[in-house]
Amino acid sequence: MSTPSRSPKRLSRQDSATQLAGLGAHIRAASDRARALTERLGVSRINERPASGKWSIAECLTHLRLTSEAYFPLWQQAFENARSQGLASDRPFKLDFWGKALSWFLEPPPKIRFKAPPEFQPIECGPADRVLSAFLSSQDRLLATIAESHGLPLDLLKITSPFSRRLHYSVWSSFCVTAVHHRRHLWQAERVANYIAEGGAL
Repeated sequence: MSTPSRSPKRLSRQDSATQLAGLGAHIRAASDRARALTERLGVSRINERPASGKWSIAECLTHLRLTSEAYFPLWQQAFENARSQGLASDRPFKLDFWGKALSWFLEPPPKIRFKAPPEFQPIECGPADRVLSAFLSSQDRLLATIAESHGLPLDLLKITSPFSRRLHYSVWSSFCVTAVHHRRHLWQAERVANYIAEGGAL
């Protein structure tokens, strides 16, 4: 299934409810792409690496799950803080500097390749037949988190990046960056699938 044509940058020009609905569509599309990859190759082959040092499909999906799981407690704390202060808004969200920069940087195809931080390396993916279900469970939790955020001024709620303590950006930016990050690694996983199925170049 193709991904929605709207980018996170375009989402920032709509009302907040539409922005969140569009974001949810990105996440569901990512889940559909992951399912299609597994169906195409079969569960038994998603752990195959195309070359030494290159990630398998299972490793791409596990990495995405790990990064989403790092955000969940940060988002929940931001929501709780906002509600305790009585913060609410239905105005459109705007990406901040880091939201724009990271969305541009992460959009596939990659501009620069770099290693993920050690804690987000997919060192242990677990049984191949559980990789997709674990990823999809994380996606369901992500969709529930997006739904829970309705009515909050997400672009005013700041969090510290789980990847670097030097980076601080809004919850809205982190949502959009997460969607782009999904596209980056699903693009990578689809290229791996092509290589394995057809012997094509990465």
